[in-house]
Amino acid sequence: MQISATALFPADPVRVFAMQTDRAFLEEVCRLGGAVAYEVEAIGNRTKMSRSMPSPDVARKFVGDTITVVETYLWGTASADGTRIADLVVDVPGTPGRMTGAAVLSPTPSGSQIVVSGDLVVRLPLVGRKLEQAAAPALTAGVEVQEKVARRYLLA
Repeated sequence: MQISATALFPADPVRVFAMQTDRAFLEEVCRLGGAVAYEVEAIGNRTKMSRSMPSPDVARKFVGDTITVVETYLWGTASADGTRIADLVVDVPGTPGRMTGAAVLSPTPSGSQIVVSGDLVVRLPLVGRKLEQAAAPALTAGVEVQEKVARRYLLA
């Protein structure tokens, strides 16, 4: 299942990249996103967020009351205008669910945007598609949380 979401930021790509690779920013994204537990790594151009979240109703009988989502970005170098592309992998350990895709950070007339897109696959006969449809809103909501946290972060 193809997923896409866009976040807009009131800052240039250099500031947004610095924010996206700042541990404090990523920790606040985890907290505001409803994680009951989390671990964050930010080393150079690689970030990793491991979050335990309440399971969606449709997935609860497969994974229990919580589900762990591990989101890894590996950012490439900036082009002349500040555009960067990250390889993105979202794993759900212990399940047949995974998303692979990209995040593109680029300038806009009012700052920057990140467009996240990827292919979400849950390899379970009969219910895989239903689980993909249940997970998709949570993945796009994560981009919205980043946008919300960024407003405070960039104005500080």
